[in-house]
Amino acid sequence: MLSGERVLVLGLGDSGLAAARLARLYGAAVTVLDSGGQPRLRERAESLRTAGIATILEWNRRQPRPAADLIVISPGIPPASDLGRLAAEAACPVISELEFGYRFCACPILAVTGSNGKTTTVELLGHCLRRAGLRVAVSGNVGLPLCEAARRSHALDLMVVEVSSFQLERVDRLAPLAAAILNVTPDHLDRHGSMAAYRDCKLRLLQHLADPRDAILRADLAAEPAVQAALHGAASTTFCGHDDGQADWFVSASGDLCRRHADGSPARVVVPSAAIRLPGRHNQENILAALALVERAGRDPAIMAPHLATFPLGPHRLETVACRDGVRFVNDSKATNPDALLCALETLCAGSSGPKVLLLAGGVDKDVSFADMAPTLKRYVKGAFLVGTSRERLAKLWGEVVSCKVYVSFQAAFDAAAAEAVPGDVVLLSPGCASQDMFANYGERGQAFRDLVQRRCGE
Repeated sequence: MLSGERVLVLGLGDSGLAAARLARLYGAAVTVLDSGGQPRLRERAESLRTAGIATILEWNRRQPRPAADLIVISPGIPPASDLGRLAAEAACPVISELEFGYRFCACPILAVTGSNGKTTTVELLGHCLRRAGLRVAVSGNVGLPLCEAARRSHALDLMVVEVSSFQLERVDRLAPLAAAILNVTPDHLDRHGSMAAYRDCKLRLLQHLADPRDAILRADLAAEPAVQAALHGAASTTFCGHDDGQADWFVSASGDLCRRHADGSPARVVVPSAAIRLPGRHNQENILAALALVERAGRDPAIMAPHLATFPLGPHRLETVACRDGVRFVNDSKATNPDALLCALETLCAGSSGPKVLLLAGGVDKDVSFADMAPTLKRYVKGAFLVGTSRERLAKLWGEVVSCKVYVSFQAAFDAAAAEAVPGDVVLLSPGCASQDMFANYGERGQAFRDLVQRRCGE
């Protein structure tokens, strides 16, 4: 399919590595560029060289640009970087690794995007569908890069793909069997520039669906003018965290997950509340979206129900690390934006009579607004212990509604929060920010919290 074509891959991370190997498998002459030169990249470059793939490390704009018929760009490359500008100035087509992998995927794709909840939703789908006997792989922004998973797709019934806004920046043919947008709340505005641009990037997932009903959207999102325009006014499949009287999928007053019928007949309970183990209304909505995707794939969504109870919520997501002397320590390091932080507080404090959370927050704020959080913080948070590059900004924003203290070190913030906790309190790491100012990623940040908890609690 690519015999004789010159494919230039930008970035030698996991996505770029998978794209290079896939292009070579189909006969392309492949060159990979990366601006870094770390030992790990050099090891990868050597492995590609033995496969007949050329690699140029420590590339910058002063160096020659390899000729190309097609450029595949990795999602982690910032548009303002040398590699990002190379892509912007290219005369040939430029596509994302996700788009490239899609073109070689031999099975139908169920795609999930959103500001929050997409990893949980795709992993939940993979878990339940495998338990139900289907051959399923989870790929994209979690699990295997799609370019790697595509090589195994002939043996699959379905591919469940987590899709980020970065991956959607350069897609032009991507056509999932069905696609869900769980939510769109402020995130990654440091890259996209505005909320409108970020939302429009998410909507690119819907542009080639065969049927508008294959778009699975939260009811409030489906009503937005930009979404209506993207679907040309056609009706999507909607879900809602309560019974709004209209959504196709909804949570009943008793907590059951239900499917409404267009003919007006009584709604069907697909998943009874007793079968749901994941905490929080946001996770109920994630399950609704998963059920709707399964239905649009032509399967009975009820096949999910028996397996929901065995699904383990991933690490760093409202993870109770320890309870000691009546104090609960919760790791929610995956909360990298304000909406995720709000979900954590509302889930942990549902039904509480007053503030009980000692909150560790802060990091890289990605140019999003935290101003609307004041009422929730006032209701649930006893004190905020702030770290990272956003700490002074957050202290200024939140200081009128909650006691805020700033710290240079993560350990100092943790120690101070733990020292103030009394029985019944929760020491919560839910940063609302990215981690790269102090840690390699949210997982490393979460592990640092775990280590501090275990050291303090002797567990």
